[in-house]
Amino acid sequence: MKKRILFLMSDTGGGHRAAAEAIEEAVHALYPDAYDTCIGDLWKEHTPWPVNRIPDAYPWMAGPGVPMWKLMWAISTSMHPHKIVFPSMSPVLRRHIVRYFQAQQPDLIVSVHPLMNHLGVSLRDKAGLAHVPFVTVVTDMVSVHPTWICPDVTLCTVPTTPARELALHWGMRPEQVVVTGQPVALKFSRLSGDKVALKNALGLDPARKTVLLVGGGEGMGPVFKTARAIAQTASGGQMMVVAGRNQALKQQLDAVKWEIPTKIFGFVTNMPELMGAADILVTKAGPGTISEAFIARLPMILYGYIPGQETGNVTYVQERNAGILAEDPHEIGRLVHDWMGDYAPILQQMTRNAAALARPQAVIDIARHLHNLIEAN
Repeated sequence: MKKRILFLMSDTGGGHRAAAEAIEEAVHALYPDAYDTCIGDLWKEHTPWPVNRIPDAYPWMAGPGVPMWKLMWAISTSMHPHKIVFPSMSPVLRRHIVRYFQAQQPDLIVSVHPLMNHLGVSLRDKAGLAHVPFVTVVTDMVSVHPTWICPDVTLCTVPTTPARELALHWGMRPEQVVVTGQPVALKFSRLSGDKVALKNALGLDPARKTVLLVGGGEGMGPVFKTARAIAQTASGGQMMVVAGRNQALKQQLDAVKWEIPTKIFGFVTNMPELMGAADILVTKAGPGTISEAFIARLPMILYGYIPGQETGNVTYVQERNAGILAEDPHEIGRLVHDWMGDYAPILQQMTRNAAALARPQAVIDIARHLHNLIEAN
């Protein structure tokens, strides 16, 4: 009989679901026909209105509402909100989630979201499932918020050593925390190292240096201004721009007569190939994208970050000389031009540094930890 793994997440940004799907894929790849898996969005799917609409506020908080987000981060890291908010939750909300756990009857629960740990462990016990192992997979690269850390979980995996140090600071025992790297899709670990072949396959000029500019799945940030600055400055290069699901941005980009060879994409499923063909990545400092870039041996220019949550990511990349923060589009254009030309040795060193930080087997290691816990239980 198949064992069942339940993943807990919420769609606040795309990274949590992507992490759950990557681990799910690795579990089935390593142990075919051994497990049933389910990814559950507790807030949207298993709480009543209006609570189930709370995750919809995240895009605003990560964009125009960043000042409020910054304030909330500063307050919540000192107040430990899980000790106040979760115990005061409505009994109605608790019953919805307890019933979901009882219906699922999992053999293992995996949280990939900071709000699912203390709450998840508490309601797991109320559902009569206290014997079921509970694993936290931290998906923030460095700046681990205290809501991620619940000492009552069975195991906690983290992407980096600085994240582990914070987990210990917030109360985890050393034997509970293991550094695995960031869970990203298996297709990144299978990435071909033949940059010329990848450029040819995408219709790019293999003789030109290539910059890849991405705005995440939703096409957020100063993508248009940055793309224009690069095209007007990096005369010897070529560019790929990913607008994600932002149709207005894609239409705006499509209407431009570009100064350098430029390919415009909407939402893509072949990001490993795009990264593999590129020589420089320009992106927001999201942990998943940074981890993918390391695997693709891509030095990066970070054009922005979410205060608190992604601040440590910028420090991590810059201190290890795998990239640089530059928030002004014209500065980004100048850097791209320099790295492609007179400062090419800097680009080469950053490429080596990025490769040294890669953990392409992270998701495989996490899947093995999950399997071992189930086998031992």
